[in-house]
Amino acid sequence: MDVPTGQAPPPRHLDVRRLGLLRDLERLGTVTAVARRAHLTPTAVSQQLKTLEREAGASLLRRVGRRVELTDAGRVLCEAAGEVEQALERVQARWDDYHGEVRGTVRLSVFPTAAQGLLPHLLTALARHPGLELEVVEADLHGDEYAARTDLADVVLAHRASVDGPWSGAVSQALWRRRGVRVVDLVEEPLDVGVPPGHPLAGTTRPVEVEDVRAETWVGVPAGWPFDRALLAWFAAAGAPAPQVTHRFADLRTQQALVGAGHGLALLPRHAARLGDTASGAASEAGSEAGSGAGRPVLLPTAAPVQTRRIAALARADQAERAAVRVVLEALREVAPRYCGHAAVPTAPTVRGDREGG
Repeated sequence: MDVPTGQAPPPRHLDVRRLGLLRDLERLGTVTAVARRAHLTPTAVSQQLKTLEREAGASLLRRVGRRVELTDAGRVLCEAAGEVEQALERVQARWDDYHGEVRGTVRLSVFPTAAQGLLPHLLTALARHPGLELEVVEADLHGDEYAARTDLADVVLAHRASVDGPWSGAVSQALWRRRGVRVVDLVEEPLDVGVPPGHPLAGTTRPVEVEDVRAETWVGVPAGWPFDRALLAWFAAAGAPAPQVTHRFADLRTQQALVGAGHGLALLPRHAARLGDTASGAASEAGSEAGSGAGRPVLLPTAAPVQTRRIAALARADQAERAAVRVVLEALREVAPRYCGHAAVPTAPTVRGDREGG
């Protein structure tokens, strides 16, 4: 039960670590998840939150069924706790700047094609900071799942189809605001139509209209995934029935192999689809294989409405204040154009990594 405004005595002292547990409860949703993150038992977390309530002189939590949620007082204190987190990180960042050396570990979450197209350049850029260690985990998620990912990684490389709107759209705005997610836009990548080398469209240079391909079969991603929604939106905008998707794969390389062998068309991210090219002209050379029935897909731009995906780096506001995180974000901005150019970059520092999903 909330304490009426004005009746609770002003708190004498609020423990910063307990405020962090309250903030994590808001983000993660359950005491069990908070305990796992804090390396504590759920009982210990509950006890710490009860102590915080005594310090605050107000009820911060209420039980709803089997779940615990924040009261109005809890939400107010949680918002203030977020400001404390950012302030503490700013203090640490200034101290690091004073010493003139960036140190620490930054946990980076990447999706597969970002790992291919951006990670080598990023590692090279970070080589000038020997005290900074990059710990990489791979995870390919969708849409608003990336907001929650910022609780598990300091920086999250994310992608989002333009058909899904802005990163913090109306449906998900509260979710993103609650976590204070900062978005650093890096690349807007066209989604092209990939056709087999021997396809009648392979030699054209004009944008592909839906009418050109409405009778074709398609190789796609799993139903409901962002590129699937982009393909459906492109057809719907032209007043055409939904395309016939005969094969669906999460892996981009599998889609390319099937298209190259003549088993359908695909909507492919332009730069990611060219990451495997051994020379800048490899994609265009594939067109010279017309009639062979095999080779790399030929990529053709789509007519309006042009479908794209946006690649961005995400970080919680408090983590974004860390000097090491700030350096990684700045380096990502610096190397983002290389994703589109695909210039060869030598391998740089050793990177610790593991894989989670996708």
